[in-house]
Amino acid sequence: MELVGAWSRRLAERLTPHEIDFAAEVGAAYAEGGERRRRLFTTGDGGETGGFASGAGIGELPAILDALRAAADHLHTFLADGMIGNTLAVYALIESRRSGRTPSLERTAATGGPSSPAQMNPDQGRLLDQVIAVLTERLIAHGLSRERAEQQTYRLLETVFEPGNTPEEIQALLAALLATSPALPLPEHRLGGPSRSWMLPPWLWFYLIAYLLVGVPGLIGDWIRQATDYRTLITNSPMGVARTAGIVLGVASIAQLFPALILLGAMASLLLPGFRGRRVERRHDLRVSDNPVIEEMAAFVRRQDPSVEIRFSESNRMTARVYPVGWKQARIAVFLPLTVLWRADPEAAEAVLLHEIAHRRQRDHHVVGLASPFTWLVRVWGPIFVVVGLLPITLYVTLGGAAGRLLTGQLLVHAAVVPRMLLLPVVALWLAELGADRLAVRQCGADALIRALALERTLPGGRLRRVSRVLTHPPAALRRKVAGGRFCGLTGLAVAWPATFVVRLVLVSALALPAFMLTGEDIGAAIAHVFQSIVKGLAFDRLLLGGSTVLLVVWPWIVRTRHAGDRNSQFAPYALAAVLPLALYMTSFI
Repeated sequence: MELVGAWSRRLAERLTPHEIDFAAEVGAAYAEGGERRRRLFTTGDGGETGGFASGAGIGELPAILDALRAAADHLHTFLADGMIGNTLAVYALIESRRSGRTPSLERTAATGGPSSPAQMNPDQGRLLDQVIAVLTERLIAHGLSRERAEQQTYRLLETVFEPGNTPEEIQALLAALLATSPALPLPEHRLGGPSRSWMLPPWLWFYLIAYLLVGVPGLIGDWIRQATDYRTLITNSPMGVARTAGIVLGVASIAQLFPALILLGAMASLLLPGFRGRRVERRHDLRVSDNPVIEEMAAFVRRQDPSVEIRFSESNRMTARVYPVGWKQARIAVFLPLTVLWRADPEAAEAVLLHEIAHRRQRDHHVVGLASPFTWLVRVWGPIFVVVGLLPITLYVTLGGAAGRLLTGQLLVHAAVVPRMLLLPVVALWLAELGADRLAVRQCGADALIRALALERTLPGGRLRRVSRVLTHPPAALRRKVAGGRFCGLTGLAVAWPATFVVRLVLVSALALPAFMLTGEDIGAAIAHVFQSIVKGLAFDRLLLGGSTVLLVVWPWIVRTRHAGDRNSQFAPYALAAVLPLALYMTSFI
């Protein structure tokens, strides 16, 4: 701590002379970590960490120390690889970077540097550029303007490597910093500006939690009762019509268990983020790249969320996708098309990255993104359900089975499983994507996102793949219209989730009515039976309906409470949307 305190005073003399009186104490507090470090970045008025919020005024030195700690690994590598003969050569290289010049032959020779620019180790310059990028972006993230951050970055490096400092002294400073706690995680509310009003309610997480608590046990219970009936029909019936029909229905009923697997797949994504991350990187050959384009993207991403890293692949299959590598860490896989877009249309490329960063911010990157079991199961459930659930009954009826009329009714009952079980997770996924789009629109504008969506249409992929993609991503036309403010803006997005319950009821009832009539009921009895089924279904969904009502009411309040400066969160759209699930919840008690 004493060493860090002494260096803090030296840094303050050069960078922040007005903070020199307590520079040693600040350095010692930062090195100690824990509560002492946290107090350096905590303001009394609830402002942003880093001391640059209005009225905070704690100075720049804590942020400079935090930036130096964040770059300590890079600097340690810079020194440990034996790339420098003395600090004079590094000082000359730093000055050349600052002025945008290549060191001249006479200057580098005079300072003991490489005998000519051609003989300079390119890795030396590349590592220094990485250090400069980390320091600059870190200071920007703490609240400094870009001009001020760049100025302080070069002053910091010049102070560390100024003539008279030996590599051993610098190594001692870096070792002392590396022995302390890692650099602070930057405040997440930087994403999308000073508030979270761009975020929609977390419907994907809400759906997963609610259905894991209620839906899966109920689904398995219903299937067990149904399977027991079919087993009784098979075992108690002689060979013939009833037994054959029971076998067909028993096979078809297996497909109804698949939604439970979808939810269990989501749980697998949450429990094994590290394994999933390694699998993604092996499958797509993702790796670290020192290409200038990737480094520029990484710098942009660090400004938004320093916990997110970039990995690159030459594949043309996608533009970019986020994936988890731990509970709190995520990476963005950048593919070749995005590197082309970065040069051709930087704003559109930034919109793509912001969309992926938003998934990380919403925490749904654990459920969606690359190698997600949840999204894969949602996509394959349709074909599996057709083959296992509908095809056996369809073949039986087509081939003229004796119980064809009754099984046609069962075919409609099985078909109703599709809207009943698939609509909610699909809409939850769509809203997660549209919510991520909102961050891109907020920072880059709707036109940039629309141009980025145009790139998606040019990527390779068969028709079947595009159709299956609709189960996890909204159609590009819908995303463009929502980005442009169509569909009543925020009100339309707020109403979308509760409206899904109504659409689901309508579709299920439309299939249930002819199904009941095919079993021999008259129109009046079939309609009464459908209404009974509606009330029963609403009773089953009470947790979802009640929870949706509460979340819609409290969501804008949560945003405003957690971010006192936010006046953009709107109560009216959410309050209006809450009326619908509340009405359905009350109907379930009829």
